[in-house]
Amino acid sequence: MKSVYVLSTLILISIVALVASAAYTSGNVTFYSPSVNDQIFYVGKPITIDAVVPQQFANQPATIDFFYPNSTLAASIPTETNSTGGIYVPNAYTFPNVVGIWAITVEVAGGVAVGTIDVNVTTPAVAPIILTLQNLAMYENGYPQFVETVNGFINAVVMQNGTVNFVGYVYNSTIMPISGATVTLTIIIPTIGTKTLTATTASNGSFSLSFQVPLLSSSISLVSSYLISGSLTVTYGPHTVTYQVLMTAIPNYYQVISELNTEITTLKGELAALNSTIATLESEISTLNGSLATANAKISQLSSELASVNSTISSLSSEVSTLSSEYHTLSGEVSTLNTQISTLNSTVGTLNSEISSLKGTVSTLTTLAYGGIIAGIIGLIVAIVAIVLVMRRIS
Repeated sequence: MKSVYVLSTLILISIVALVASAAYTSGNVTFYSPSVNDQIFYVGKPITIDAVVPQQFANQPATIDFFYPNSTLAASIPTETNSTGGIYVPNAYTFPNVVGIWAITVEVAGGVAVGTIDVNVTTPAVAPIILTLQNLAMYENGYPQFVETVNGFINAVVMQNGTVNFVGYVYNSTIMPISGATVTLTIIIPTIGTKTLTATTASNGSFSLSFQVPLLSSSISLVSSYLISGSLTVTYGPHTVTYQVLMTAIPNYYQVISELNTEITTLKGELAALNSTIATLESEISTLNGSLATANAKISQLSSELASVNSTISSLSSEVSTLSSEYHTLSGEVSTLNTQISTLNSTVGTLNSEISSLKGTVSTLTTLAYGGIIAGIIGLIVAIVAIVLVMRRIS
């Protein structure tokens, strides 16, 4: 990545240097349009004046004078410098049908800052034109891309899913910039179709075309290179030159890396959440292990108690069996006793009958007995009295 960045920076610096070199300085004035001395302009075509003077002359009145080839004044255009000393007047003047070397003079602050540049005014019919492309460059999303011109072919490498700015310059046979030339780019993109782009060169011969390089697959695993073919045609008056264009659209690795970084960040977040969940689960598992150990101890204790209970149940079952046997025995004896009780009840009834009869007999005998007893007691008393009397007499 670092080497790609350094290479891109070097390419960008080279292109900036090429562009920056398209300027002409005279006196205190630096001209950017026209950008070179004796630059070719054509009858009936407007010219844009783009120049700059030292910033000390900012916001000062200025005059742009156009002189015929015989040095007589053709036009004088009043203007003013901006806050940085710049002078920009689009379509400042349209050249009449007077061919030859014209002089353009810029005066600021009453002639304190002065600069002059010559332009070659001609007609397309007599202009010595052999159209050539120079200083081609491609930028995509701010990054320089590879482009070269070899034997009438323009080879380039661009990235998918980005906007390409295709810039260059059109010159004539004397390497002078051509203004007003038409540049047409026709490209064929797979599954998309044909696109045609058109631009007109500026006064310094520059042009810029912009187009989108589509991403044919949104899946990172399916991204692959594909070929964009077409042609670039430069036309100026009766003159035309055509270049074949072959562009390899490679995966946009910057975007792929960005998407992967985003996915990695997301996965890191999910991983952190999972680690937190795992830590929580490990804590819960530790707690559960403690609870399980306690439960196992209780289960062991309950197993011991259950064994004791089973032993007790076995003993009780044996006793129940014995008691059941005894119960059956006792049930037989109770049945026998019930029979005997029934017999006794019958006997008791008979005895009760006999007792009732005896009670009547006893009642009769009781009366007689009482009379005999009383008589006996009286006789006993008489005897005792007699004995007492005898004892007294003896004494």
